[in-house]
Amino acid sequence: MLIDRYLPHYDVTEVEECEVDAPPPVTYDAIRRADLRDPLITALFALRELPNRLSRRLRGVPPKPALERFTFANMESPEMGFVPLGEQPGIEFVVGSIGRFWEKNYGWRRIEAKGFADFNEPGYAKLAVGFSVRPSGFGGSTLRYEARTATTDEDARKQFRRYWRLIRPGVAMVMRRALRRIKAEAEGSLIPQNV
Repeated sequence: MLIDRYLPHYDVTEVEECEVDAPPPVTYDAIRRADLRDPLITALFALRELPNRLSRRLRGVPPKPALERFTFANMESPEMGFVPLGEQPGIEFVVGSIGRFWEKNYGWRRIEAKGFADFNEPGYAKLAVGFSVRPSGFGGSTLRYEARTATTDEDARKQFRRYWRLIRPGVAMVMRRALRRIKAEAEGSLIPQNV
């Protein structure tokens, strides 16, 4: 798997899979296109962003404008703290982020893709997120999500583990719901549209 090139050793991982009644190319295209917003995902992200919103308000800084859509394509941007690491077009892709995710502003550290795998500055965590699509029976696909996090030293490991215990249930919920949204996008794109 492509994610093994970028983060073969890790402290924690979260894996989710689902079957999609659409061929692999359609499912793969739906990953970056699907709007992931739903009431629960929006609420969980709002809860995580609450410290940042309060800080902005106290400093008199206007809130960030709400996104019209929230997709995985949005995540692959410096503003979201992620950098594309690698892709096998139509099969899988991996994005990565380095930060102190337990801090209110995530403690993002900007880095180029080529420096991700070897990054080892103390006090940080590295997050690699991979999506893959494989053929399954009767022309369908298996959609797989995996997130791996590795810390760079013992202090970061302690900080991250406390944070992970708190957020892991929400992360799992968000990812299951995100996969359902991607599945719906892929399967819905096969339904003929009335002209």
